[in-house]
Amino acid sequence: MFRKLSAVLIACVVFTTLHTSVFAENHGEPPVTDLEQKFKDLVKLEYGDHYQVKKYDSIERIEEEFKSIMVWPLADYYVDKIFYEKERKLYLRAIDGPFLHDIDRSKDYQLEKINDGHYKLTQEQDSGVTLTIDYSYEAGKWVFSNRMNIIGSNEGGELPDTATSLPLAMAIGGVLMAGGLVLLALSRRQTIKKC
Repeated sequence: MFRKLSAVLIACVVFTTLHTSVFAENHGEPPVTDLEQKFKDLVKLEYGDHYQVKKYDSIERIEEEFKSIMVWPLADYYVDKIFYEKERKLYLRAIDGPFLHDIDRSKDYQLEKINDGHYKLTQEQDSGVTLTIDYSYEAGKWVFSNRMNIIGSNEGGELPDTATSLPLAMAIGGVLMAGGLVLLALSRRQTIKKC
């Protein structure tokens, strides 16, 4: 009986793994124009006396907005660079020189696919600077993962295109291991009873 149950269990494992896809999904291209507009709306806010921001009243609130369109380290960089909070009010910092590089919509740009979850945009600016923006697909949406190499390179490299989280496969593996332990324990009991 245990041999038949073991054979059925192994057959289930084989058929389950054959039908489980291990390829990452294709998420299409990032919405470049939409993300760029959201970014501009956040960095070019209306302000009043002493550069007090009118639309947001705390660093935490503006930080939430930035983190909704970019990875956290990049959001932290921009929030720290552009804003400060004083007496429970949000203010813009005085920034010298060119700080932000925007996509020039009158010029072409190149959008290179690195993999299904990563694209890189490059555009030559009139100033001679090459604008570079990285996009990554995270938590079910496209976000900025880097702008002008602000947060440096990703340590550890990129995951291959076949990398994907397979919680179902992990759960099945756990159940199979538990089933194997139960079968092993039951077979030992029967062996002990026969002796």
